[in-house]
Amino acid sequence: MRLATVSWPLGVNNVDAMMAHAATLRLPGVQYCGDPRACPAERVRKAAAMHHIQIIAIDPLNAAPARTEQATPEQAIAHYRTLVEYAQATGAGTLTLQGLAQWTKQAANKTEAYAQLLECVREVDAYARECGVTLLYEVCNHYEVPLIHTAREGLALLDAVGSDNIRLILDSFHMNINEPSPVQAILAAGDRLGVYHISDSNRAGIGSGNIDFLAQYRALRQIGFTGDVAIELVLPHLTPMTPPQTEADRRRLDAEIRRSAAVWQALSISA
Repeated sequence: MRLATVSWPLGVNNVDAMMAHAATLRLPGVQYCGDPRACPAERVRKAAAMHHIQIIAIDPLNAAPARTEQATPEQAIAHYRTLVEYAQATGAGTLTLQGLAQWTKQAANKTEAYAQLLECVREVDAYARECGVTLLYEVCNHYEVPLIHTAREGLALLDAVGSDNIRLILDSFHMNINEPSPVQAILAAGDRLGVYHISDSNRAGIGSGNIDFLAQYRALRQIGFTGDVAIELVLPHLTPMTPPQTEADRRRLDAEIRRSAAVWQALSISA
């Protein structure tokens, strides 16, 4: 399991500085939360290569439509086609899709919203396969997204799409909110789990909350998981979505990321 970090919690917007910062954490991968409108793909690719960082996925920021009237399947698909091309051009070759749920705002009800999401995922997947880009769908909690809150729902979506090009991201923080059993969620995902995210129940470092990471590590080992493990931490006083605002906070977050990485690696002894 390769360790990585997620870029948005670092609070570093300049891609060159962010990749340099990630390199100081001594984690070989970054899930890059980028926006093609803000940073050209070639600049992202070069910044990652300069610091020997592997981009494990493009996880687009500001994935929701700017205005509710833009939330149509046609505009969602068009937007995500550009993101597929961005993932290809950056060299990541992988794109997350959960933001598509934010494009269902005009649906009359949840059934209609799900049908729209399914249509969009199918269309984006077809284009991604043409481009040689793989896809990830992160299962997020119900406070953040309107659809797909459990591994069971994520797997059902993948079954309905009928593509082997899409895998799930399961996040320890999100699972703690919506899963009856995070361990069973991991076991159910099996070989359709693409990435696992680390943050404790308060979205801070391992051991700061109540998540049983040893049990989840053992579940990952049980399914033979060899994918990326991305650390996505927020300091307790900044939870749930605020990156560091001061240099002292940045140093504290860096220390928590390094400590959590060391604890995770040490779990292999206990498991």
